[in-house]
Amino acid sequence: MTQRSMMPNPLSRMLEHLDIDPERSIRLMPEEMHAAAEECRQCDKFHTCDFNVESRYFLCPNRELLDRLEEILN
Repeated sequence: MTQRSMMPNPLSRMLEHLDIDPERSIRLMPEEMHAAAEECRQCDKFHTCDFNVESRYFLCPNRELLDRLEEILN
């Protein structure tokens, strides 16, 4: 099983929303992406994040990492 297939759906959808390549993110920052996946799984908004990704971005515990990835990859 690849790391991408182990990524929580909310994190995967957030990366898609921000147009960030998950595979490249995992290659560039494997430890940080693993920690982000764990943080996502423990988030109290985990089950609702899928429904309104855009507004959840501002409350996301991984927002700092997402911003860094967006800057690096785009």
